[in-house]
Amino acid sequence: MKTLSRLAILSAILIVATMASAQVSTQTSSFSFTPTLLGTTGACNNLTQGGPCTQTSTLVQVDPTTGALIKTIGPVGYTVSGLAWDRTCGKLYASTALGDTRFHGLITIDPNTGLGTPVNASTINFGLAIDPGTLGSPVHSITIDFFGNMVGWYDEFGSGVTDTFVKINKITGVATEYTNTGINTNQNGLSFSDFNILWNIDSPKTAIDGTVTQTAYLLNPLNGKPLLSRPLSPPIAAAIGDFSPVNNLYYGLNFTAFDPSGRTFLVTVNLLRGTVTTVAQTVDFLHTIAFTKAHP
Repeated sequence: MKTLSRLAILSAILIVATMASAQVSTQTSSFSFTPTLLGTTGACNNLTQGGPCTQTSTLVQVDPTTGALIKTIGPVGYTVSGLAWDRTCGKLYASTALGDTRFHGLITIDPNTGLGTPVNASTINFGLAIDPGTLGSPVHSITIDFFGNMVGWYDEFGSGVTDTFVKINKITGVATEYTNTGINTNQNGLSFSDFNILWNIDSPKTAIDGTVTQTAYLLNPLNGKPLLSRPLSPPIAAAIGDFSPVNNLYYGLNFTAFDPSGRTFLVTVNLLRGTVTTVAQTVDFLHTIAFTKAHP
């Protein structure tokens, strides 16, 4: 009874929060601020897991309604693995790939030129100790809440462990880990909705019997543990994305890692309905996206 009651309460919170979020987005869309969808092309594409990246990233602007390239802004100088806009200060932040040959950690990106700069060049690997047998902590899918708090995620590959949630200090670049969140994701997207609800959109998973499912997890922003799960349909990858401040839909990317064609599709997720929709084919090799958002 207690379990059923807890699930009912959490489900009610989910519905109310999502509906309220949609209402807030409708109201804010009348403001003069026009959000922009920014992204980076150029994934790490290393030859071995954790090995040196073979390319760096370029900042671009994308049309969220058609997926078309609006303009190429400029080279970042680093290989980007996650992208997030901080509405409290109007800054664009990025995490760099574990195999980045210049710097693995937190950087800012000039939205006008694309130039990347480490927030603290001495904070390598987000200030985290490198465990024996590993090459570091592949933090990605960073996101920033309404108040400017940054969090991130990284996959764990060892036996008997689940993925790790991190909180990141934007000034020092140092991350605090919250291990064993209880879920294992890959090619996922971590993002706060406009109502400050933290979601982790996982990629489709194939069961032993061939059934393909996809799940979105509502997370506790204090420790990254799931509060409830939401089935999504049809199952379509929606990686490393962000919520739109206009319609509060989550926008993510569907691509195949290491695909030499670089074919990438822009995808939306409606958390209220539990539906996934392909918008259109977008910029080849697009790897991360984030919306610019107005100051609160």
